[in-house]
Parts: sequence; structure tokens; C-alpha cells
Amino acid sequence: MEVNNEGSMALYNRLLKDPPWGPTMPYKPLRANAYTENGKALVAIVRSDDRSCGISEATSLLGGLGPIVEGARGKFLIKPNCNTDDPYPRDTHPETFRAIANGLLGAGVPAGKIVLGETSGRARGLPTRHTLENLGMLEVVEDLGLGVCFFEEDEWVTVKPPEAASWPEGIKIPRRVYDAERVILTPIMRPHSNATFTISLKLAVGMLDSMGREWLHNGHAFHEKMVDLNLAYSADLVVADATKILVDKKLTPRKAAAPGIIIASGSRVASDAVSVALMRLHGVERIMERTVWEHEQFKVAKSRDLSPSGLEGIALRTSNLADDPGFEDTVSGIESELEG
Repeated sequence: MEVNNEGSMALYNRLLKDPPWGPTMPYKPLRANAYTENGKALVAIVRSDDRSCGISEATSLLGGLGPIVEGARGKFLIKPNCNTDDPYPRDTHPETFRAIANGLLGAGVPAGKIVLGETSGRARGLPTRHTLENLGMLEVVEDLGLGVCFFEEDEWVTVKPPEAASWPEGIKIPRRVYDAERVILTPIMRPHSNATFTISLKLAVGMLDSMGREWLHNGHAFHEKMVDLNLAYSADLVVADATKILVDKKLTPRKAAAPGIIIASGSRVASDAVSVALMRLHGVERIMERTVWEHEQFKVAKSRDLSPSGLEGIALRTSNLADDPGFEDTVSGIESELEG
């Protein structure tokens, strides 16, 4: 199905004129990180030439899926980065989604309780169902018998996180996200015009309705608003696919770096910090302008008590499935970048 700017913006404008109702619901405090060691956020870094094996190894290094599966009775929502229908590394690879879903199935989660949820971009992404079809995501849903939710077509609720000062009227998010017992994020890594970089903290923009996106992009306090979105919902696992990384502001696929790395964590901030350190090792544009912890996303996260705020709050676990002789240097480089 064709997805183009004209059609996407027409739908977006219709949603602006007739925004969905979002009743105010009780705020749910953020769930505790299930993957920690001595009070530090665990982050797995795996070098692999096989995406599925790399993801399986990364989750194993964290302690497996048991910590988030055991005792869970509700839905598991997987939120990808599917802003447009441009293929990976511009958007989440369908095999990343498949590998995570298969992991959950193998851990005993029924297929009917695993849901793919997304809202694609306003400029060239809506309707989301067409973008997900073009990216091959719906093929995975059908193959595995999973659920799917196109947020702009579904129900919404409004929550008011106490610390989200940049959203005084509250944050409208999909009811599926609010009701989900577990949320798993599958970000890619690339530079971004407004956010400087897009990884897991930025994924929450895909949980906003059209009115929320207008407020976010009104030219004021972008980073504060974007980070505050992460106070509106809990994320239990982040699996960041750095098999390839877009390195230039023009998002030129032929210039993509190919680290062949998977990063996984129960902390959005920790995962993003390690990812930014890796991006700096590959000279990604805009990322090089500041050291890791001086980027605005992390400074705002620290002010909102979203931890960690430095290398001392992170415990790395690594695996070199590809027997890459340069992997130790990569890990040492990441640690050096995180020391700032």
C-alpha cells in the first residue's frame, strides 16, 4: 500500500480537527527495573552477525525473559520504531520484532497476549496499518498469530505524571499502552533534527495523538516534553538494534555504519546512553557535538530522576558471538565515552 506525504498529512489534519476522546485515568507509577545488579542498571552488548541470535544472547545476558514474564497475566505490548515505511536501518527490522515475539512465546506467553502497537509519522507514515504492512511487520503478526494495534484507530486515555511539568494538561496515550502489563521497545539509532538522536526515549512520540504531537513540536521545550513522555508509561525491556546505524543527517542508507551489535536493558536511559556512546565511536553527526551525558535528553532525564545519570549506575555484560577481534576495543570505547 502506498504511503505518501499528501495522504499522511490529510489523515493527520482530519485527526487534528476531530481528536480522540481521552478520559483522565489514575497515574500509574513507573515499574521498577527488573534487570539490575547491585543497584545498577544492567546493559547487555552483543556482537553478532545473526540478528536473532544476538537478541537471544542479549536477553540471556540480562537474566532471560523470566523476570518480566513470571507473574504477568496481562498483555505484552511491543513498540517498534516505524515512523515511515523506509526499511531498516531507518525503521525497525521485522526480524527484530519476530525475534522478540518468539522469545516471549518460548517463555510461555500466549500469542494472543503479545501485541504490536504503533502510530507512524505525520509527514509520511499514516495510516499506520499501511506502513506496518509495507515494512513486513504485519506478516510477522500473521505468521505468529499475534495481536496488533494501530494507535490512531484505537482508544486513548490521559494521564498526569506528577513530574511531567511540560505537560500541564496531562499526556494522552493509547489505552493499549496504559493497560499493558509489560511494554518492550525496539528502537533503531540515528541522528534527529529536533531530538539530536532517536533511540528508546524518543519512541514515546509514537504514543501521541495528533494534538499531542502539535504540542510537542510547537517550538518550546522540545527535550523536556519528549523526556516527560517517558513518565507516562513504563518500559520493561529495550532491545536496540545496532546491526546498522545511520550516521548522517540526510539519513543516507549507503553511508550507514555496521557495528553488528545488539544492546538490551531494562532501563531506557541506560540503553540510550550506551547506544549514544556506540554512535560516537562511529562518528554519527550531531552526536559528536557533546559528550554522552551532556546531551539534553540525559540532562532532562536526570532532572526527572530517571536513572542512571552516569557510568557508575550501569553494569555492562558483553558477548562476542562473531569472534570479532575488535569487539574488546568497542566495549572499552563505550566505557570511555560513558565516563565522559
